[in-house]
Amino acid sequence: MAETILSGETLVLAIAGGILPALLWLWFWLRRDRENPEPTGLIALSFAAGMAVVYFVLPVQKLIVELLPAIMHGIDTLAASYDFVSPSTETVQIILWAGAEEFGKFATVFLVAYHTRDFDEPMDAIIYLITAALGFVAMENILYLIKDFDQGGGIQVLINGNMRFIGATVLHTVSAAVLGIAFAFAFHSRFLIQFIAGFLGITIATLLHAYFNLSIMEAQGTIALLTVFAQFWAVIIGIIVLIEVVKRLKKPNQNPPTL
Repeated sequence: MAETILSGETLVLAIAGGILPALLWLWFWLRRDRENPEPTGLIALSFAAGMAVVYFVLPVQKLIVELLPAIMHGIDTLAASYDFVSPSTETVQIILWAGAEEFGKFATVFLVAYHTRDFDEPMDAIIYLITAALGFVAMENILYLIKDFDQGGGIQVLINGNMRFIGATVLHTVSAAVLGIAFAFAFHSRFLIQFIAGFLGITIATLLHAYFNLSIMEAQGTIALLTVFAQFWAVIIGIIVLIEVVKRLKKPNQNPPTL
């Protein structure tokens, strides 16, 4: 994530360029829950908390870099003991960084929305996690746009801004939705089952996140890049279908809706 900080007109443009696309995505996903909408205040708080958590994740990612030599030593030792190929340092770093981001978004929703009376149906897990994720990516986009304005000028901002809109924003939406869907299916279960679902959801979201980042790094040319993006756009379609399934989830003592 970029860390350049500027002020004035550039900052205003970067903030608008980072937040407005995220709000457009948020509007799209809130439309999926229009039958039972969430309170505007709690949605706004979740979005803002998602933005703020970036500044908690950044130090964790720096700590991961500092600890990487020790982490790789442990992995290499296990690889030698159990006869498997040790992953590269870069791969391990990307996976751990992705995990830090996914856990940060999950923790945001757990602290801000989970214990409220409005978190009362399976669909809420998806909505609040996507909302926090869009806040997170909005802040990421702001930081990247500030850097691009400072280093590359208008054309660079336009190119990278569009790429992040169709790439990074979709990535964070997909990973958050996958975690939300996992939690939604365990919504009416006891806390232990919810914990397991959350753990599995974070794991899958982390692997998807890491796969995206590694694929982008290896992509050669625009076609290869768009192919990576297309895979996650396809997942969006699957998520929309699963959301319709989640909407039909009822408490164990309730009858399912009649078709």
